[in-house]
Amino acid sequence: MKKQLYLTTLLSAVILAGCGSSVTPSSAASDIGEAKAKAIALEHAKVKEAELTKIHVEKETKKGKAVYDIEFETKTKEYDYTVTQEKGEILSSSISNNMKDDDKKKTTGDDKTADKNTQNNVQTKATESTDNHASSQPNTSDSTKEISAEKAKAIALAHAKVTENNTQLLKVKKEREDGIKVYSVEFYVGNTEYDYDIARSNGKIIQYDIDVEEQKHHTPSTSIISLAKARSIALQKVPGATSKNIHLSLDDEDDKQVYEGEIKYKQMEYDFEIDAKTGTFLKWTSERDDD
Repeated sequence: MKKQLYLTTLLSAVILAGCGSSVTPSSAASDIGEAKAKAIALEHAKVKEAELTKIHVEKETKKGKAVYDIEFETKTKEYDYTVTQEKGEILSSSISNNMKDDDKKKTTGDDKTADKNTQNNVQTKATESTDNHASSQPNTSDSTKEISAEKAKAIALAHAKVTENNTQLLKVKKEREDGIKVYSVEFYVGNTEYDYDIARSNGKIIQYDIDVEEQKHHTPSTSIISLAKARSIALQKVPGATSKNIHLSLDDEDDKQVYEGEIKYKQMEYDFEIDAKTGTFLKWTSERDDD
């Protein structure tokens, strides 16, 4: 009797141990692991681990998704990646120049020198104008010290390896970043958004962001209008606007498929939603775009 009881107890322990060990692999399979996520980011950035001066990997949740936030630096660049824990997909990536304080002071100093030279040139021109009794206005030579907006645009497009014909909502504007005069160049290509800061003094890329919009897997349906049709419907509301002035994507909202988008044209910005089945507008707003 004791022997039979012993065997029964032993058998139960073996069964329980087997059940316990079967849980771990399935849970681990949903996470690619920190090392794999780091390798994906480094490969995409084309950076070798030996080149790193600093790296930090942290688990986070963004937009309901479990992700790895990976930040690393080399001697010249700073990188920031968001990689999904489940499949290792890159949701976003950014890179910027790892500028030392001395470099920032030098660049800012160059801008100040350019401003001072501009003032001196304006004063000189004004004096010459007075002496010659001319009515022409002084020539502000600040523009001769800077690259043009067209040049900044070309630099960004070349770096992104895209042509202007393939972009949407392309915009170039003057800004300041940490005291440095820059051109901010923004545009879309498909579901990817690009944002560049380019120094006006020499055309150097100060930093850039490349953000890939999450692609949702929609149930195939022949009853919805095409992306091209939705684009055409929206553009009809803004005479003169073309496919270069619009960006839109298919989304699910309250169990309904809709096209969400925006149009920027002649200093106006339009936000809209179109029912993907009927082609009717669910939302349309407009406001002045002063950027």
